[in-house]
Amino acid sequence: MPTYGDIQLQVANDLRRSNLGPEIAQAILDAIADHDSERFYFNETEIYKFTTVSNQDTYIVAAQPPIQEFMKIDMVRSQVGNTWFTLERRTPDDMEIDYSAPTSGQPFNWSIHGNEMRLFPMPDRAYPVRVFGHYRITPLVNANDSNPWTNAARNLIRYSALKRLFAYPIRDMQQSQAAEAREVQEVEYLRRETDGRERTGQMKAYY
Repeated sequence: MPTYGDIQLQVANDLRRSNLGPEIAQAILDAIADHDSERFYFNETEIYKFTTVSNQDTYIVAAQPPIQEFMKIDMVRSQVGNTWFTLERRTPDDMEIDYSAPTSGQPFNWSIHGNEMRLFPMPDRAYPVRVFGHYRITPLVNANDSNPWTNAARNLIRYSALKRLFAYPIRDMQQSQAAEAREVQEVEYLRRETDGRERTGQMKAYY
């Protein structure tokens, strides 16, 4: 399983440079930051779990590896007994209006502001909650760290980092453009892979 350090070595080998260690490490992180706003099959629908607390309506939804933070929440579900229920999304303003007449019980609405999720009605006891959506993956720090960006998307990150480094500090725009062309190819490959994994194998009616 390729690691952060493995990609740094690969990029250094591609550059034929041994004196750009800090620049290479940062370029890899910048490459990930450039592409993590796009949904791929490996950075969506991871289940974030928490349990409600009686008389607490707000919860911080962040920093639960492998999730750093959610960029878009698709669905929130809560469990009562052996049954999972899908909660309805509300805007923060609508949620504030809902709380004009406070009530407690099983939550059936949710809203999000930043990383703070609010539930309505006020939970009256512990309810397991699951959150699904598109998220940022916990950042790489140490050389032996690995995540989907160093595995499924390793070539995308490799060429994206090379594009940056050839542009600056090396200042070779021809090589930078060549790396960018490969970066684009890798993006398209991951999009096709993501699309293929989302197909159900069933035809849909055309309207």
